[in-house]
Amino acid sequence: MYKVSITVLVATLSACLFTACRNGLQGDADSLVQIDDAILSRHEVVDAMPKGLSSADSAEFAERYIHRWINDELLYRVARRNVPDLKRIDALVERYRRDLVIFEYRKRLLSERVAKEFDEQEMLDYYEKNADMFRLREAILKGLYLKVPENAPNIGQLKKWYCSSGPDGVEKIEKYALKNVVIYDYFYDRWVPFEEIVSNIPYEFGEPETFLKTHHKLEFKKNGYWYLLHIVEFKTPGEVMPYDFAKTQIQEILANSNRLDFNRELEESLYNDAEKSGAIKWLYQRDESVQKDSIK
Repeated sequence: MYKVSITVLVATLSACLFTACRNGLQGDADSLVQIDDAILSRHEVVDAMPKGLSSADSAEFAERYIHRWINDELLYRVARRNVPDLKRIDALVERYRRDLVIFEYRKRLLSERVAKEFDEQEMLDYYEKNADMFRLREAILKGLYLKVPENAPNIGQLKKWYCSSGPDGVEKIEKYALKNVVIYDYFYDRWVPFEEIVSNIPYEFGEPETFLKTHHKLEFKKNGYWYLLHIVEFKTPGEVMPYDFAKTQIQEILANSNRLDFNRELEESLYNDAEKSGAIKWLYQRDESVQKDSIK
């Protein structure tokens, strides 16, 4: 009986909702359904509705929304009567609210006062002083990778060009790649993880370190394609990262350090100002040195 009555109510309300919307009704007509002191408004349903829905989809969305609202309200009322410790829940909600307000305030201050960009020399100095922190966990390399259909023209010429990192060879490859190459990945100027490259090549590479130390190029044919890889430089796991590869990590470390410093300075400043103004009133005897140390 309950399900039937709710379905009829929802269907009626959905029809009324869109009839009223088309007629531009406002004011008291905005109220759709009431359970005790809670009222669902037409405005709330329309605001929640995704843009661009058809009439049929809009009606279906409204039906689901109204049905869910009624069920939530009924369940909340039963739960409120049967959960014994509402004070604890209220305290948790207030604690969450306080934490959320503090978080938003900190985020706003940090965005205004903590630099997002760091001086190049500052990052380089940090790298040189802490080089041992930046050890590679994976092999990286610089070079060029091509995947070419086996029936593409002038494969012999391409095999000569792709091992040349000079501007003439690169220019010829780029012109060739426009019409004939399936994959063209140029990374002479940046470090790339070994696995990122070889994941596109159906070849048994074995241990990265062994392969890199015994190959400066790879060219083989499989499944109708030529795979060409030219390696000009590499680093193996355990070696110190090159500075330009470690740069992003250094930026994150310095940014996090700035955030920690800023948060500590903010808390100390607020504490000292409150103590000087008398806003903090101690209601018990305390060891001042211990108390001050506790905020640092």
